[in-house]
Amino acid sequence: MRQGYIVLATGSPRYVEMAVNLAASLRVMDPGRGTCLVCERGLEPTGAEAALFEHVIAMEGDARFPHVMNKIRVFDLSPYESTMFVDADCLLAKDDVDEWWRACETRPFSVTGGPKREGEWKGVEVSDLLRAQGLDYLIQMNAGVFHFTKSPEGRAFFAGLEAFYLDKMQELAVTNYKGPNSQSFELYLGLYMGKLGMDCANVGNRGENSWMVSTWRAVWFDIAPEQGRCTIWKGAGHLWGLPIPTRVDRLSPTFPHFVALKPRGLYDRLAAGFRRRAGLG
Repeated sequence: MRQGYIVLATGSPRYVEMAVNLAASLRVMDPGRGTCLVCERGLEPTGAEAALFEHVIAMEGDARFPHVMNKIRVFDLSPYESTMFVDADCLLAKDDVDEWWRACETRPFSVTGGPKREGEWKGVEVSDLLRAQGLDYLIQMNAGVFHFTKSPEGRAFFAGLEAFYLDKMQELAVTNYKGPNSQSFELYLGLYMGKLGMDCANVGNRGENSWMVSTWRAVWFDIAPEQGRCTIWKGAGHLWGLPIPTRVDRLSPTFPHFVALKPRGLYDRLAAGFRRRAGLG
């Protein structure tokens, strides 16, 4: 089965720059698999940067799918039979990604997360949302990394997710950092997975080892890909939803996810190192 990565870069040239950094890390850490870039027409990279991608697909815009909601469209765009989607602000920093590929191949769709039945998420009260949707739970996750197969089951999953989104897009719009009436891909995905009774057991965290960990609320880092180290210490068990952790967890992600590119100095240093090792100078 042909395996490859896909990365989405829409809205600004800076996302293409981040996608190039990600592709450089993939070339260095996993040279046996190709990478496909999906971007808006006119944002395509050129020269040595373009050469990092096995495929570059210029996607036509669709007003129904703003920004991250284009993640729903990557199934049809992927040239691979088995695809790992990775957000542009991630880097591949460990050499254990084969383990996650093997775990993902057992299901048509995989993402790390867990069931949530109450509390706040995405600016809404989960119990109220579930009651309104007639669901027992949703899957809470960070969808910065997920996997799908170009199987009939994978196609049916994405077709159903798209139909669910288009049916609920007015009802489930949220207010977040993008402003009022914004769309959250993760909210729709989490609800749809709950509707189907899905879980994430095949790609659950294994002790300290994780498929992907975001840098949000992290307190310390030790990331040195050339020495095989990638450790993030994150605050957890936050009181009253505030940045007041009751504990600090030690995590070792395959993909550190640099939300808002923070900490910027660490991200820039790692990206520059991967670019140099990938031949970009």
